[in-house]
Amino acid sequence: MEFIAFTYVGNFVEREVIDKVVFNVFDEANRFFEGKRFPLRFLYIGRLKLEPGYLINLTTPEGKIMVYPMEALVELLYSRLLREIEGQPEIRMNKIFALTTFPLVSRNRYFDFYEKFLGVHETLLGLRMMMLSMKPFEPEGLSRLITIIKTGEDVDVEARRKLRLKLHLFKDRLLKGVLHEVGHSFGLEHCRNQCVMNSPASMVEWDLRVPDYCDDCTAKLRAVLGRDTTQLL
Repeated sequence: MEFIAFTYVGNFVEREVIDKVVFNVFDEANRFFEGKRFPLRFLYIGRLKLEPGYLINLTTPEGKIMVYPMEALVELLYSRLLREIEGQPEIRMNKIFALTTFPLVSRNRYFDFYEKFLGVHETLLGLRMMMLSMKPFEPEGLSRLITIIKTGEDVDVEARRKLRLKLHLFKDRLLKGVLHEVGHSFGLEHCRNQCVMNSPASMVEWDLRVPDYCDDCTAKLRAVLGRDTTQLL
């Protein structure tokens, strides 16, 4: 059995997002792997806490946003994964997956600009770090709706129904994003089928994707998982 350590990084202050989105995503991913008979599971290793100094205030055409430098996260995830491997030498694990609340950026040393990323993979000494920003998947109006329900004394049934729907949509989008990045970590490329490895042109298109690999990608992934994947990194 192959294990992927998972953690989340950022300012999660809403229990609804943690309980009904983050953990459900990885629980459903594990059920998916089990249903597919993939010898692969996520293993929760706790939240990764970062000091405020790691955040970068970035000016964009849409205004100022807070972002994480991916280089700093890679180093932190690498150290955390090493610690987990040393603490559990009996299990097979050489990958770590982090969901982040803020977008990811990389400082290019040759040009004076930031390149923004959604999902990032980095490999150091045979260990793979995977990072996925949750922000692009967040349904419009979710944060505002959570605030209204938290502060409102008399919240109607319709508002709570809308919140459940938005949290469910958030989880489904992220689940497909997680499966997409996991596929890349085992060598899958983008495909053109009805598949999570088919990169969308928009979030509307992403919502139409099924949370599954196509037959071709399933066969490729099953073949890779049947071999010693430490040689593929």
